[in-house]
Amino acid sequence: MQKRGLIGIVSFMAFIASPAFAHHSMAMYDRSGNLAISGTVKEFEWTNPHAWIHLVVIKPDGSQEAWNLEGAGVGRLERSGWNKEIMHEGDKVTVHYGPRRDGMPGGVFHGVTTPDGKTYVSNFGPPGFLSR
Repeated sequence: MQKRGLIGIVSFMAFIASPAFAHHSMAMYDRSGNLAISGTVKEFEWTNPHAWIHLVVIKPDGSQEAWNLEGAGVGRLERSGWNKEIMHEGDKVTVHYGPRRDGMPGGVFHGVTTPDGKTYVSNFGPPGFLSR
């Protein structure tokens, strides 16, 4: 009976620990950073495990640059007042973000200011970021 009990306990612990393996790391971003970039929404992916804002940014020389900004999951964003209709393809927005550590264009988004001037804040930002 002791062996069966031990197997049961080990199986249970493996079962409850398995979701941890699915988590995606945010180590590639400086989440304490607080920068802003303006551009045109190419796509707003309202998906799990993380939402994405894809922007087209016009560089000073007039060329276009693609930016991909990762955020929290849908449930977490909804609890912060977001929904899938806050921005659409073609909208001009300002995204507040923590930059990528490798210097490439993109980052983790902390908030977005939409064309109507409303700022949505995710709870993924640094402490005190755009206090509500």
